[in-house]
This record gives sequence, C-alpha cells and structure tokens, in this order.
Amino acid sequence: MRKTALAGLLACLAVVGAMVGCGSGNDDEGPTARSQWSIIEDHTALIRSGPEKRDATLREFKELGADTVRLAVKWNEVAPAPRSARRPSFDGADPGAYPGFEPFDAAIRGAQDLGLRVLIDLAPDAPRWATKGAPPISAATVNDDPDVAEFADFAGAVAKRYSGDYKGLPEVDWLSIWNEPNHWLFLKPARRSPDIYREMVARAVPRIRDANGGAHVLAGETAAIGNPGTVIGPREFVQRWLCLDNRFQPIRTGSCSNFKPLELDGYAHHPYGPAQRVPKKKDLVSLLVIRRLGRYLDAAARAGRLSPGLPIYSTEFGLQSNPPDPTVGNSPRRQAALLNEKEEQGYRYPLLRSHAQYLLYDDPPRPGTTQKEIWSGFQTGLRFTDGTKKPAWDAYRLPLVVHREAGGGVLIWGRVRPGSGVRYVQLERRDGGAFTADGARFATDDAGYFELRRPQEAAYRFQAYADDAKAAKPIGTSRTAAPTPPTGGT
Repeated sequence: MRKTALAGLLACLAVVGAMVGCGSGNDDEGPTARSQWSIIEDHTALIRSGPEKRDATLREFKELGADTVRLAVKWNEVAPAPRSARRPSFDGADPGAYPGFEPFDAAIRGAQDLGLRVLIDLAPDAPRWATKGAPPISAATVNDDPDVAEFADFAGAVAKRYSGDYKGLPEVDWLSIWNEPNHWLFLKPARRSPDIYREMVARAVPRIRDANGGAHVLAGETAAIGNPGTVIGPREFVQRWLCLDNRFQPIRTGSCSNFKPLELDGYAHHPYGPAQRVPKKKDLVSLLVIRRLGRYLDAAARAGRLSPGLPIYSTEFGLQSNPPDPTVGNSPRRQAALLNEKEEQGYRYPLLRSHAQYLLYDDPPRPGTTQKEIWSGFQTGLRFTDGTKKPAWDAYRLPLVVHREAGGGVLIWGRVRPGSGVRYVQLERRDGGAFTADGARFATDDAGYFELRRPQEAAYRFQAYADDAKAAKPIGTSRTAAPTPPTGGT
C-alpha cells in the first residue's frame, strides 16, 4: 500500500506545466492517500455556548469546507458527580446513566445533518472519583492515575450511545482514545503514563468494538514536543507505550510481559511545533518532520506491535497569532501563510490522512498577573475572540502556496476546500499593483486540489468557482501568496 501511494505521488509530481489531479473524495472507509480529511474543532462554541452558537458554528464549519468535526466527549463533562472524591452509585457501562450527554447529542445530530463526519475523542479530564488525585482538583492533581476499568466502561458507553442502535441517536463510527497522554496535564504520574495508556487502550478497544462492530478506532493523540518534566517526546512515548526499547526491539519483561498487538485503524497526533527548522536531536514531530512518526510506526510494526502501514491522522493543529497574543511572533497575515504552508507539507506525505484546524475562535485572555498566565489559552482561531475574521479564515477556506523553483519560475499548490467534486480555478498574477488573469480557468481534481507551474516568479492568488460557467458566482478569493523557497522535513 505504501509503495502504491508513493508511486502515485511521484506520478503526480512528474507532470509539469499543467494542473495535476491526484486522488478522489473522502468516504466512510477513510480518505485516499491524496485526499485529506479537513478536521475542525471548537469545544467551547459547540458544547458550552448554547444551541444558537452551536448551530451557527456548525454552519460555518460547512461554509469553510471542513468535512470532519473532532468532538471531545470529555469524561468529566458527561459523568455524574465529577468533582466528588466518592464514586456515585451508577452503572458506568450504561450510556443512559451519564447525565451530561445532551449537548453532545445535539452537536452530533447537527453536524451529521450538514453532512459532516464526526470523530469522537474519548477525552479527559477524568472525573475526580475515577482518579487518585488529592483534593482540590488542580493542574497538579487532575488525571492522576485514572481507573482504567472505569475508563473502559466510559468508552463502551459512548460507543454504544452512538452505535446507531440506541434510542434513535445517530451513529458515529470514528473514535479516538484520550488526549495527549504523553503530557503530564492529561495523564500522570508522567513516569507511568505510557503504562497507564497501554492499559487504557487495551481495555477500551474491545469495549468499543463490542458496542459498535463498525467502529474505527484511533489511538495516540500525542503532543508533538518532548519537554523534560511535562511532556514525554513522541518517539519515547511510542516506544514505552508499545513495549519497545530505544532501538524499537520488543521488551518482554515486567509490565510488558503480556503485551498483545493492538488492532487500531490509525494513529492520531497533534503536529504543532517549529515552522521552519527542527533540531535533529529534539524528540518532536511537527508537520515539518511528520515522516519521523511514520518511521516510528513502521519500526513498531516490524516488531509486531502494530499493523503495517498504519495511517496517521492529524487531529489537532493550529498556529497562534499576535495580536491577540503578544508573546508569539506571527502576525495574523503570517499565521495565514504558515497555515497554508503546513497544510501543503502534510499533503505531500501520503500516510498522513487528515489536516486539522484548532480553533474557530481564539480563546479569550485568562485571569493572571503574567503574560504567560493571561495568554495560556490558544490563540489559534480563524476568528478573534470578538468574532472578527482573521486572514486565516480565507486562507483555511482556499489554501494557496507558491514555491520558487531552482530552475526559475514557480510551483503553485492550492485547494478549493468548500464544495465537492471537481471545482474550478482562475489563477491571477500580480503585475505591479494590479492582478491579471493568468491563463484560462481550469478544473481541480475531485477533492478540490490543484498544482501547476508558471514561468513568472510573482505573487499569485485565485478565484474559486463551483462550475466553469462564465456567469458563475465565485466561491471566494484566496489570499495573495508570494514565492517562498521549497521546504521539506526529515
């Protein structure tokens, strides 16, 4: 499968001077190697802000061209008495015994009514009674040694609730396990987090499949950057979770003595990180070096821990902007340009099956006395907190990257994200202070992607159309992209 996908990629890149069509649309069996899911997420807008904001947000997701909503079904948000140290009396395997599902039911119905796929993340925080954390609940105590049997009950209950056979609720057949288990905030104690996660996945997967035989299950959901004391790097975490030594050879002693190969449908990852350069010895997997993760998973497959060729899903990614966050270096325009560049880098790797955007709205400033405290949320939105669009809004909808080529001219890559099937593009080149049409209108591939070369080294933009009728109203206009050097990762 890997060789076939690579051959297809090379064939696509070999076409010079014309639009290149590679791949087709998405389906319930997962995206093709040349068509990525467009995953988007905003928990506050969908779950915590009421029906009007939820419905408007889902409509906007559709307008932006996203096709998949990542919905974090947070254990402590649906469970009874989540702040109590004493476990309440209830059947944790019964989806009807959890009082907090209603906003999730409504969000899933709304998403599916709009034709959006839903990916449920079985997410922290754990309820207080399912952990060993001492009161009060704080960053230092939350998610401390969660009870893996209780989590398995929760996972099975969610899968059953959204199996399509429970009280008329819709079916969701894509689920993922936990969030950033390699980050101390979400799973502790850190020294034992790979062992805890191993048991969580081993117990949850069969419960999910028992409840919904058609379910696709992802695991990992790893944070991208190792940081001593807070985050175990993705390479080290994969090794320890899958009972592998530092050469990816199986460990068969201690807690690893009874390891059983995992039956997963993909590995989920959050490829944040440096945009331009990655230290070779740093344990991190950003989009710039996403192939590292593929190599780790290949090595794990050779050791018999995973299935070979396991696809990778980017399920959370974003870039912050200044404003609003004065502690970061990206202007809103630079944020927009980098979002497009990172998406193209991910697209070039056939094993990566999705591109993620977190969030729609910036997190608001938080209480605190230092800049670090005030801006400790995520300012990765396509809109500012007050709803004003950033340049990233149009950049996400109609991504465009222009690369300067060594032999002269430029390579242009882009996508019309809204819509389905073949769409149409009118490329425009900046000449002085004005834009002029560059060639005739042309068709994208079935997933809205296009790629072409032009001899003029200039800034470009494009108009997008749903069809090629001369009177067709444009879907929109992309950002203006100036030529950049080719980029790549290891």
